[in-house]
Amino acid sequence: MTLVEQVAPNLDGVLRRDAWWMGWNILLAWIPVGLGCVLFRRRSPSRSPLWWAGLVLFALFLPNAPYVVTDLVHLRGDIVLSTQDGPVVTAVLPVYAVLVGSGFLAYYLALGGALRYLTRIGLGAWRWRVTVASHALCAIGIFLGRWARLNSWEPVVAPQAALERIVVHLTWQWAPALILGTFAVTWVGHFMTRALAVAFRDAALEGARRVQGALASL
Repeated sequence: MTLVEQVAPNLDGVLRRDAWWMGWNILLAWIPVGLGCVLFRRRSPSRSPLWWAGLVLFALFLPNAPYVVTDLVHLRGDIVLSTQDGPVVTAVLPVYAVLVGSGFLAYYLALGGALRYLTRIGLGAWRWRVTVASHALCAIGIFLGRWARLNSWEPVVAPQAALERIVVHLTWQWAPALILGTFAVTWVGHFMTRALAVAFRDAALEGARRVQGALASL
């Protein structure tokens, strides 16, 4: 019996139940990262209609990154099923932590690429406003994705039906509260991810400098 089987005998069951939808949501979460690498690598301020079309796709897919935090609605069901054949702490919680962490990392990288692009083209003063606008966009997108079950591509392939669902759900009496709460979660998640990423980067750079100094002293 391997160490994984000893510590988390129910891990296989968790992965078999959740691998497909978790993998799909992680893929959607990282699409804006790929789009951002294409859109924001240019230094020239000139932008073609194709670039603007790509920016629209980037905005439509960006909420998919922090959206994964709403997949915690499935956590209770997995806990109930997993307690029958193994510990929850060593199987279910780590899997969900990877899911949520991957989504917020994708959001941090995608938004970071856009903010660096603004700085390169001389619009660095807009970074704060774009960050807040991105959190608001994601809060609305997450709300529509979770409660209206709206997919990112539907406004493009079925704009009229998508618009009707958007209007119906945004005029729901509980929509403002849910969007505000989602905005707060997105903000906190991005803040924590950025803090961890900066700390990891600084630690890696410090370690590299120490290794370089040790090698130089030989």
